[in-house]
Amino acid sequence: EVEVLDLLGAKEIGVRAWDETFNTQPEKLIWNIM
Repeated sequence: EVEVLDLLGAKEIGVRAWDETFNTQPEKLIWNIM
């Protein structure tokens, strides 16, 4: 657990996400425009 005050004082926040099939979010997003 992280205190809210620690989040407010942070310069950067890094997060990693998983979807319902446990696929991770890529570190560098690539946008496809068709």
